[in-house]
Amino acid sequence: MFYLELKFADFGRLDDQLTEAADQMPFICASLLNDGAFKARNVWKDATWPNHIEQRNQAFMNAALRVDKATKQSLSVTLYDRLGMTYLQRLAKGGTKTPRGAAHLAVPAKAWRRPGPHGLPASQKLQNIIARTPKRALRITTRGVYVGENGRLQLRYSFKVSVKTPKSVPFYEDFDYVMRESMRTGYADMLRKAMATRR
Repeated sequence: MFYLELKFADFGRLDDQLTEAADQMPFICASLLNDGAFKARNVWKDATWPNHIEQRNQAFMNAALRVDKATKQSLSVTLYDRLGMTYLQRLAKGGTKTPRGAAHLAVPAKAWRRPGPHGLPASQKLQNIIARTPKRALRITTRGVYVGENGRLQLRYSFKVSVKTPKSVPFYEDFDYVMRESMRTGYADMLRKAMATRR
């Protein structure tokens, strides 16, 4: 499962000199953690994901992301993928992609592919190449898919049992930044709210 967990202790003490509100600190810390986690969730959903991935299902991230909230008794908050999609973690950390339901992965040839801002255009997708290429110019072998062009066979896709994928979506970095900024900027307001309850 892909998840990120943050404990308040990771940030150290916000104010070592603050003794007056010591009894309110568990409430303050839990509230700051929860506010930050929900802000990070919105950033992942509205910016991190659509800015790095071509979205086919606009509702996917909204359905996948959940927050397990901190409490005064447990100062730990978790932002996680409830669907358990392992490829999200691979996008965040990099990893190895293997085929599902097939013997090989079809990998576009680097010398040929011309990705656009949202990945490979439809004309470069494997199924479209096979569909539009005349049979006399198409060769599908155990090594890959070739297209006859200018009197020579040109590799369009190669078949591989696995491929290394780089880190491509900064989930961890965005979570860390949003959490820290949210806690830094929200601390004073949360302290005032907590102290107001004591009057």
